[in-house]
Amino acid sequence: MEQKKKFWNRETKIGLAVACAIAMLYFGINFLKGINIFTPNSVFYVQYDRVDGIVKTSHVLINGYQVGHVSDIRFDYTKEAPITLELTVDKQLVVPKGTIAEVYETGLLGDKAIQLRLGRSNEICQYGDTLEGTITGGMLANIAGELVPPIKEMIPTVDSTIRAIKNVIEGEKVNNILTNTEGATKNLKIASAKLNTVLDKDVPPIMADAKRITSNLDKITTDVSKADLKRTLDEVNTTINNLKLVTNKFNSTDNTIGLLLNDKQLYYHIDSIAFNANALVVDLKENPKRYVHFSLFGAKDKKPKETKK
Repeated sequence: MEQKKKFWNRETKIGLAVACAIAMLYFGINFLKGINIFTPNSVFYVQYDRVDGIVKTSHVLINGYQVGHVSDIRFDYTKEAPITLELTVDKQLVVPKGTIAEVYETGLLGDKAIQLRLGRSNEICQYGDTLEGTITGGMLANIAGELVPPIKEMIPTVDSTIRAIKNVIEGEKVNNILTNTEGATKNLKIASAKLNTVLDKDVPPIMADAKRITSNLDKITTDVSKADLKRTLDEVNTTINNLKLVTNKFNSTDNTIGLLLNDKQLYYHIDSIAFNANALVVDLKENPKRYVHFSLFGAKDKKPKETKK
């Protein structure tokens, strides 16, 4: 009984607690890394020239699904492919002969993983077999590979364009334009100074005159508004009525002016009198002797005939 008490003392309990904590930490870390130590696994090996970005616990995937991890990395400079990766995968996974272990990028940040491209052979790889390894450039490498050829084709065009731009910039026309621009800038500066002078000296008097004119217009408007507009309108209406009365009399036949303007018979008589007067004047000019009898010589010497008694 005393030995049992000595065995379960405080030191033993602390040691067991520390061991349990270490075991839980180990299992927890492996679980976070995606490693299930309770599942039976198979081991395969792959040799590479270089494995940039591959570390222990890197994922082994098939079509994006994790089936294992990199459990060890070994380097042997005596071999042609000095880097050997140990892949630990699920033992239930069937790996045919001809399977390729491809190192590729899993994203834009450069993370690497190993993707298994299963072969189509009927033969199955056994525990510890060596798989064929390849390296692909990944997404960034593919993008760069697609962009490099067009860029190479564009370089001569860009170079010729830069030369043409350089020739244009170094030409006389651009220099003339810059010179003219400089002169225009100077003229604009002078004009701006003159405008400031005008605004400071000439505009204030003009504005004062405009203000005075506005005041006069306001006064005139006030005077007009104070005028007897109703009386003026009445006088205008009276004048219009008188004009209307005169017009009516001109159009009427019950007065002398109306008869003169509207009686056709009077017009015909006047026209006939004018025609006869005109004919008389013409006949008078043509035959004056019919109407006038006189003698310029011997009128005094001529005696009147004696009348017989």
